[in-house]
Amino acid sequence: MAYRFPFSPFPTGWYVLAASTELAPGTVVARKFMGEEIVVYRTLSGVACVADAFCPHLGAHFGHGGTVEGETLRCPFHDFRFDTGGACVSTPYGHPPPNAARLRQWVVQERNGYLLAWFDKAGRAPTFEIPEIEAGPTWSPPRTELRTIRSHPQETTENSVDVGHFAAVHKYTGFETTAEMTSNGAYLTASYAMLRDAGFAGRAGARVQVEYDVHVYGLGWSLVESRVPSLGIRTRQYVLPTPLDEEHLEMRLAATVQTPASPGKIFPLLALLPATLVRSLLGEVTFRGFRSDVEQDLAIWENKRYLHPPALAKGDGPVGRYRQWARQFYPENEGEAGATP
Repeated sequence: MAYRFPFSPFPTGWYVLAASTELAPGTVVARKFMGEEIVVYRTLSGVACVADAFCPHLGAHFGHGGTVEGETLRCPFHDFRFDTGGACVSTPYGHPPPNAARLRQWVVQERNGYLLAWFDKAGRAPTFEIPEIEAGPTWSPPRTELRTIRSHPQETTENSVDVGHFAAVHKYTGFETTAEMTSNGAYLTASYAMLRDAGFAGRAGARVQVEYDVHVYGLGWSLVESRVPSLGIRTRQYVLPTPLDEEHLEMRLAATVQTPASPGKIFPLLALLPATLVRSLLGEVTFRGFRSDVEQDLAIWENKRYLHPPALAKGDGPVGRYRQWARQFYPENEGEAGATP
């Protein structure tokens, strides 16, 4: 199958490989990432690591029988052990390890309950960070879902500025741009308001105004903060695409909701329930609505053709400026993109 896009399948940036809760101390998990096989593991002291999957000694796969021994990763084939910097620190032979036995370790960070790895085709160090988002006890635990789809992170992230599709695909009405798209380096933001169906609040046939603030950090991390002022609802939705190979990415969805100050505004019976149960119920309903919205985009993402240049029309939103901003995440375009007005 021919590659569909006129840019690299593996753009520079931070990408989620696992939720922190998936990675207890001593865990080793095999993953595919950027066309390569890797392992994600956590040492017994709690250090999260991402390494190439194959032992540099004789090629055994750490994800199939490899174990964590203290602060090292142990190869299942010959018991070679590697520290978190990738150095071989011991063999079973009683001799110094060979100098060539070095295991590539990827640059990682943990943010907001996720383990992310940095990728740059040119081997450059990270040029931006993913911010820590304040949560606290008033926010529900995130509900998440993983699915593999045939697309590209630049395509899925473009939805955040493609304002024309909000009405055509998602049937939102009364659309308004409340803050134009702006960017600063790897960060992009925009704000919108629109009317959507209020069935999620038990109000079939009614519509409520929802306000959205979009925060994009590279092509692998998107946060949408939403508010329903009339009902006192505040939510956060994460769209986290991670390239697996040239055709597929793993799409991780996550959503969390804050306990409203007056839950009876949403539905009278909620005022009688404890806050923890209100959070749980609203979290489930919020995630269902979020997942439904994304599912409406899936068939389009998987089957569309990337057109360059597109025949843009007034009302499409700043798609052209978004694509210019995205050029910075491909080393071959270094120096051509940065902050846009």
